[in-house]
Order: sequence, then structure tokens, then C-alpha cells
Amino acid sequence: MSQHVSNQRKTGRLRKLKAGLLPLLTLLGGCVYSLQPWYPEGAGGADPVLRGVWREAGGQDTWVFIANGDSLRLLYQEDNQSGEFFALNFRVGESAFLDLSPVPGSYAAGPVSWYLLPLHGLHRWTLDQDTLRLSSLNPQSVETLLEGTDHPQLEKLDNRLLFLGSREEMAAFLETRLQDPTIFDEPTILVKE
Repeated sequence: MSQHVSNQRKTGRLRKLKAGLLPLLTLLGGCVYSLQPWYPEGAGGADPVLRGVWREAGGQDTWVFIANGDSLRLLYQEDNQSGEFFALNFRVGESAFLDLSPVPGSYAAGPVSWYLLPLHGLHRWTLDQDTLRLSSLNPQSVETLLEGTDHPQLEKLDNRLLFLGSREEMAAFLETRLQDPTIFDEPTILVKE
């Protein structure tokens, strides 16, 4: 098959993907997602310090991390809505991250509908005794950081960013770009019960 035909097929698939994602992602808040896991093959795991029930300081959100073999399951409750996610911990340098992806069949409507598709979200986390701080990527800061640079294929859908790169490209991106603390939102602060 010629390179030209192959590129036309990829372009057609990308147009269909974008057409299908845009209506769904418009329901989501301004976030950064990936079609592939954010961590390199074999690097994800469960950190036992995260297990337990965590409540948002001054809020009602509840995050429950449960052991699930080599990973964690996250049961998330916001108001009367809930969702269930696979949560894999990994490190890049000194920073700890969580890759969150929905458990198939557990998609929820309402506030947690940001994971209607099997996308991967990224949260940087720090722990100070019984206080867990989770920060997600800020799409505007990521876009500014990436201007004029070589990076995995990225699509902007309204005010959301979707990385389409391979797993290897995402891991390389993390190693070179995500150590910059300015690209993360203010943390959500959770307190262990």
C-alpha cells in the first residue's frame, strides 16, 4: 500500500474520531486526556499509602482507593454521582502520578461524565501525613508549553486537549515536559478518614 493511501486512511479515521469525540468532550470540563496510558509499559502499580477513604477538605467529594492486584480501584463520589476507575501509580523522577481510566461499564453521568470514553487522565500527587494533594493538567498551560515544540500528536477540541500519541510517546513526553509545576492546576486537597 502506498504511503499516500495510508495517510489518507489515517486522516479519515482521525476526522471520524474527532467528530465522535467533540460532542462528548463538550460535556467535560477543561482537561487534558490521552488515548494511551501516561506511563511506560510495566511502570504502573499500586502505592499502598493511597489505600483508604479520602474526603475533599471543605467539600463533599469522596475518593476511595481499594487494592486491586497490581493496581488500585478508585470509587469516586461527587454529590449524588459516582464513578469507578482503574488508578495506576507511577513515578517520573521524584514526582508521583496517577493514571485514571474508567472501569468498563461504570461510566456515569453528571459531574464524573468526564470519563465517558476509555480515556486516560493524569493527576500529580503528593502526600503529607493524612493530606493528599491531587493536581490535574491545565490545558491552557500545556498548550502554551508545547507551542513550537515537537510533541506527541495533539488535538484541541474546544478547550480540551487530547493526546493521540503512542504509549512510548506519552512516556517520553512525561519525562521531558511534565516536571514543570506550572502546567498543573491548583490541587484538590483530600483528607484521610
